Amino acid sequence: MAVDFTFHKIVLVLLIGAAHVMLFGCEGSTRRHDKRVVDITPPEDNYEPDRPRSELPVVADEVEDMMAARQAYIDRLIELERVYLESGNTEKANWARRQRELTEKVEVYPYLSEDPPEKSSQVAPIESIPEADRLYEEAYALYDTFVGVPFIGFTKLNTKDARTAEEKFRTILREYPTSDKVDDAAYYCGVIYKEFLREDDPDNQLALRYFKWALELDPKTPHAARFDMAVVYDYRLHDRARAIELYHEVLETEEAGIQSNQRWAAHRIEKLTDDDRSPLRPRDRALATSSPRTRVRQSYSSADDDPTSVEPGAAREPR
Repeated sequence: MAVDFTFHKIVLVLLIGAAHVMLFGCEGSTRRHDKRVVDITPPEDNYEPDRPRSELPVVADEVEDMMAARQAYIDRLIELERVYLESGNTEKANWARRQRELTEKVEVYPYLSEDPPEKSSQVAPIESIPEADRLYEEAYALYDTFVGVPFIGFTKLNTKDARTAEEKFRTILREYPTSDKVDDAAYYCGVIYKEFLREDDPDNQLALRYFKWALELDPKTPHAARFDMAVVYDYRLHDRARAIELYHEVLETEEAGIQSNQRWAAHRIEKLTDDDRSPLRPRDRALATSSPRTRVRQSYSSADDDPTSVEPGAAREPR
C-alpha cells in the first residue's frame, strides 16, 4: 500500500510539473516574479547598474561584531565537545559537534563586499592541483545527477545534493585558489544559486557575483556565464539596459558555441529594443497599430545583421 501511495505521489508531481512547463516554459518553471516591482519604465541614460549601493552608517561595525560573535559561539561549542569527551559523555559531545557543524554550514553573506565571499587576489587559474581536480570531479558528478532532472527548480527534490555540490565547488575556491578549476567552480556556484538554491539567494545577487567572477577569472570561459547573467537581469531583475548589453556580448563572443543561446539573445534584443512590444514597457493601445518590426529591420545594414532573420521556431526559452 505504501509503495502504491509513493508511486502515485511521484506521478502526481510529474504531471503537475509537465502542466507547469507547458503553461510557463522552461525559464518560468524556476522563476518567481517579484510582485513588488511596479516601475517598469526604461532606465535613465546615466544609469549605472554596477554602481555600489550606499551602506548604512556604522554597518561595518555591526557586521564585524556579528561575525566575531558567530566565531566565539563556534569556539565555545568546540570547547564544550572537548569537555564532554574528556568526561566520557560521548552523547553530549556528539550534540556539541553536530551543533557546531550545523552552525558552520549556515550561509555567511558578504555584507561588506560586492564580491563573492571567497574572492581574493590569490585566486587565479594557474596550475593543475590533483586534490582540487578530484574535488571538482566529485562536485560535478553530483551536480550532473540533479541538473537534468525535470522540474527540479520548483519541486526542490535535490536541494540537499545542490548544497553539497555547491559547498564542494566553494571549497576549491577557498582551499585551492591557484587551481585551474577555480573559474569553473565559480561558474557552477552561480548556476546552483540561480537554479537550485533560490531561497538562499532570493535577490539573485550571489548568482550574479559568481558569474561575474568566473568571467574575470577567464574572459574566454567555455561556460555560458554572460547568457546566464542576461537571463537573470532580463526575467528576474527586469534590468532592461543590462540585459541588452549582455545579450549583445553573447552574440559578439559567440559564447560557448551554443547556437540556441545566441538565437535567443538575438530574439530578446529585438523584443527589448522594440519599445512598442517590449514586455518591460507599459502597454499603450494607441501604439498597437504601428509596425515596430519594420523600424527594427531598418536599423540594420544587411539581412545578416538583422536578428529578426532568425528562422521561425529557432529561438527557445532558456533553461
